[in-house]
Amino acid sequence: MRNVMLGFAAAVALAIAAPVMAKPHLSAAQEWEKWRKEENAAWSSEKYALLKIDDAVYLKPGETAVLAPEADAKPAHYKFTLEQAPAGGASFSVEYREPNAIVTRHGKSKTYKLSEKTTHIPMGRGIEFGMQLAQVTPGKFGLRAFVYNQNNPLAKNFAGLDHFPFDPKFVIDAKFEPAEKIESVTFQTSRGWYKSFYRAGYAVFQLDGKDVRLPLYGDSDDPKKIKDLSSFFLDDLSGKETYGVGRYVNVELKRFPPARVTIDFNRAYNPNCARSPHYNCPVATDTIPVAIRAGEKKPPGH
Repeated sequence: MRNVMLGFAAAVALAIAAPVMAKPHLSAAQEWEKWRKEENAAWSSEKYALLKIDDAVYLKPGETAVLAPEADAKPAHYKFTLEQAPAGGASFSVEYREPNAIVTRHGKSKTYKLSEKTTHIPMGRGIEFGMQLAQVTPGKFGLRAFVYNQNNPLAKNFAGLDHFPFDPKFVIDAKFEPAEKIESVTFQTSRGWYKSFYRAGYAVFQLDGKDVRLPLYGDSDDPKKIKDLSSFFLDDLSGKETYGVGRYVNVELKRFPPARVTIDFNRAYNPNCARSPHYNCPVATDTIPVAIRAGEKKPPGH
């Protein structure tokens, strides 16, 4: 016992004396490659990857959806059916009673308090139900319900995202011009609905000799709650080499309002609705008057 304890003490002493190895610093291009891998995983290999969603439905107060497997589907595939009233004979249903959800499973009901964070309910055999609050009309939330299927062939057969090569030219250091008043702006969505975001200010910069004043949007009109901003933009490649209804790019903040912002267009991405019918994405209206040959390209089939 004594020898063991002495060995342990020596190991501790060596560990204390050993220099701490600093993590290797990644270049901007390496950071971008890491981001690309994370983006691909979010679409296909993560547990809650976007392409593992079999179906989704948006409910307003008083609406109910029944979830059931499609007959004879191989592999198994689940689908929602809207019902005007709770379905007594359904094995699994969800009703939105603002601000809660009533989930009925095998005749037993349970109330869940909803938030924008997803609530997951495992159903077995790689199937999982999820629900969260989501904006369904400007400034108004409803219930978004969806079902994940770990055997969804779309995820298994996903070939990966297609990006332009990394170009440091498109990492923009821009002046931030705060909006005189943070105002709600309504966008039409991929479902033909409408959603609101709050225009918090503008990124002001030059690109290819052109002056750009790009609006940036947040999720709140309260400056204390603005933690990041987004742009929904079109450029000279939209509908040609890039997605026709625009792309998005996010801007991280340490505080609001910032004096300057960094916009990395190499990380511009297509809205989820570019590859999945299960989302409700705002359609871009703000235009950058140059070709942004950076970020994600147009998906196959568009």
